[in-house]
Amino acid sequence: DIYAIIVFLIDATAMGILTAKLGMPALVGEIITGFVLGPPLANFVPFPEAMVLVGEIGLIMLLLEAGVELDVAQLKETGLRALAIGITGTVLPLLVGLGLATAGGAPIKSAMAVGASFSPTSLGVAASALKSGKMLDTPVGQLIVASCVVDDILALILLSMFQVLVLPDPSIIQYFIPIISSVGFLIVLGGSAVTWLPKFIENKILNRCKPDQRELVMFSIMTVMLLAYLPLLNYTKASYLTGAFLAGCTFSQIESAHHQFMEKTHQLMTWLLRVFFAASIGFQVPVSQFS
Repeated sequence: DIYAIIVFLIDATAMGILTAKLGMPALVGEIITGFVLGPPLANFVPFPEAMVLVGEIGLIMLLLEAGVELDVAQLKETGLRALAIGITGTVLPLLVGLGLATAGGAPIKSAMAVGASFSPTSLGVAASALKSGKMLDTPVGQLIVASCVVDDILALILLSMFQVLVLPDPSIIQYFIPIISSVGFLIVLGGSAVTWLPKFIENKILNRCKPDQRELVMFSIMTVMLLAYLPLLNYTKASYLTGAFLAGCTFSQIESAHHQFMEKTHQLMTWLLRVFFAASIGFQVPVSQFS
């Protein structure tokens, strides 16, 4: 089993390098490795569920980094555009898919499900592609990331509402819980992350620490916030990935936070993301059903 996992990781790395040399993102090669060696085809990789979970940790760290890299000043300029792009990117594909399925004779619930499958945008994939192209911290990159956050929240709201639709006798409040939770946490936690909370952490806590302890204290606070935000948003029907992003946003205005984060986590995150794209995504491609 250990040998199979080592071979899988080496192949994912090699395919990522190959596709990067061909001018494509490395994640393309890693995803191909996942569905070729994983359960969809060869079923060569042992404990695929465990590999998927390890990959999800990489995704959480990627969104934490995207939050730390957030340019708050740029966000204030692009906020309305990001909101408009995110809403359009959700509503337009939903309507197109709904219209096509309805025209094909599908019942309304099935047609809505088809439309919803067109809507989601992966913040993890977008952030990785922007990072590999060295565009994550550019104005365009920040606009795309902010738009993807909006799109992910809307997609999760749609998913939660469809889960309610299949219930035999849902109450009205069940439809509104995901909306209230997502928007509420985005306003409260997101607003705190870009206004008073960074100043409080830096002035009241970090500046009172000894220089050799500052980094440890900062990472400890970040970890505690991450561990609090993930279950909080998940169990209230919002996206736990948004929780990771918001936890990172809190440190986007703290001096040297991004440099220290990248210095300590870069190599680990590189490997975790390989596992994410190869396993968490590649293992889910239903290749055997395409025929």
